[in-house]
Amino acid sequence: MLVTNTACALVLVALLGAAPAADAAERLTQIPAPFRGLWMAQLRHCQAGPTDESWLRIEAGRLSFYESSGPVLAVVAGGTDEIAVITELSGEGSTWLHPLRLRLDGTGQRLTLETVGVDGSIGRVRCPGT
Repeated sequence: MLVTNTACALVLVALLGAAPAADAAERLTQIPAPFRGLWMAQLRHCQAGPTDESWLRIEAGRLSFYESSGPVLAVVAGGTDEIAVITELSGEGSTWLHPLRLRLDGTGQRLTLETVGVDGSIGRVRCPGT
């Protein structure tokens, strides 16, 4: 699937549109290190591994969920604790673009995910050692 830089930029700007004006958006080549790791709904789920529906692994250039994964096509930072990403996920015989906004809390141990076009957010905690 071909996605132009312009299309990626427009979606990412829309994702970070609510960011404070003091935080200028910056296009990145990969997901920053503070966001990388294994994330689950609760700490007790960390022992379950990829069989838990809340499983999320964030790597420099890839997002992997419980039943889907794919490469990151674009990343924009809206400060040190917020990024917007577009990833091309594949799973269960389908492939789709998935634009997300990711925010870390002040400790770097809690992550909030928001999907474009979907109301609400999903929280995750960092699994120990990741």
